[in-house]
Amino acid sequence: METTDMNSRISTLTIDLDRINDFRKSQTSLLSAASDDGSSQTTERLLMRQNTCHMNNINNYYYSKKMPLEGSYAIWNNRGGSGKTNLTYHLAIKYAYKNPDKTVLVVDMCPQADLSHAFLGDDEEGHDYVSQIGSLKKNPMILDGQQLIPRTISGYLDLYTSVGLPNNVDPRTFLFNVSKFNNQLPRNVYLLCGDTSLELLGKAMDLKRSSTTITPYTNAWRTITQSLRVFVHKIGERRGIKLMTFIDTNSSFNIATEIALTAADRIILPVSEDHLHRNGFEYLFSLLYGFSQPSSIYSYYRHYSFYYRADENGVKLPKIHLILCKASPINKESKLGISSNSLPKAEEIENCWHFVYDIYTKHRDAFEIHSNEKISPRPSSSSSSTNDQHSSYSFNNHINNLIQIETFEEFMRQYVMHISNETNVVSRIAVKSHSPLLAVKHPHHSHEYQSNAQTFDKTLNDIVERI
Repeated sequence: METTDMNSRISTLTIDLDRINDFRKSQTSLLSAASDDGSSQTTERLLMRQNTCHMNNINNYYYSKKMPLEGSYAIWNNRGGSGKTNLTYHLAIKYAYKNPDKTVLVVDMCPQADLSHAFLGDDEEGHDYVSQIGSLKKNPMILDGQQLIPRTISGYLDLYTSVGLPNNVDPRTFLFNVSKFNNQLPRNVYLLCGDTSLELLGKAMDLKRSSTTITPYTNAWRTITQSLRVFVHKIGERRGIKLMTFIDTNSSFNIATEIALTAADRIILPVSEDHLHRNGFEYLFSLLYGFSQPSSIYSYYRHYSFYYRADENGVKLPKIHLILCKASPINKESKLGISSNSLPKAEEIENCWHFVYDIYTKHRDAFEIHSNEKISPRPSSSSSSTNDQHSSYSFNNHINNLIQIETFEEFMRQYVMHISNETNVVSRIAVKSHSPLLAVKHPHHSHEYQSNAQTFDKTLNDIVERI
């Protein structure tokens, strides 16, 4: 890193910290004035919301300047069958097509490795390419002229958690350019291949993470938990690379999922309307953030929880960026619910969303703050201004453009998107055919497929516009 660049970043951070102090002073003055007319309670709530936005913006701003990434997203839900793999596949392809100047890294952190199979398909003899890579029959990496390492997520994690990443190993050697396996796919998509041995390796990593004797690291828990994050940022540090990362995850909340989530800055959460229950969201938030712990036993064993250990070890947790809800196949027309006795009613579903909104109002720092627009330059004027004044304008302009969510309806518009069941079906067909969404040649019901595919393609465009 160049000295001038580092000095610039330190200067920027110093200016921002000064603004935090000024911001707090203005809050104190406003609260004091409000107490005279009896409105202090309402004003205090408003200022707390503004302060949360301001502090999160400072953190996100400095973090984005420090880390060489366009963005990193984990597609996660602790329930199986929610469409994580399908969404990761299509989202990575769509983003790559719309941003040909950027490098799209896709990481398969699910032990089933379905995402990798969708990208790589079979070899020339009809054998599953993913299993051949994992078993060293195809494309092994040779370390120090003798040791064979599979070019998979398991190969990387096994190496990193045992001895670290040697200086002579370029992390890019673990990646596959998916267009070389399938010329229908964009040329700027690179895959860190999945591996069916990941679950077994996870047990070994968990043991290492909790040990003080069998790893070379001072803080084994933090180092192993952030092992994938290190990989992602080493790729992003390459000169000239603009890196966007999408990570497919497992529904089981094990060490592999924890490693995947801490490698991302944001979460896209796919859910299904026919599985929408308050208890499900309550459990999801408790797993990752420690909110709404449902069991009294938790108070005794909380120091074993992931969020507790992450906080204890200074590991950054990702923020929820978007919740993508697949509509029920029974109630195709309704935006809220369905009318089957075996599935949630409209009222139950709406109550569930209100519960999520309640979580949001209490824990806004767990959600990514959305902005109306990027920082824009100050309009030119006849009077001269200093660089600090220009910086102050740009920063404050960005603060003002942060979306202030005050109602349930605003929350739903900003954080929740709905997908019809028909579009979910066509997404699965495309994945199975190893093709981009609109490139599938479906022999049956081709007109219906194309119509639904175009609808889903529009949804993907909308998602990409938000990231």
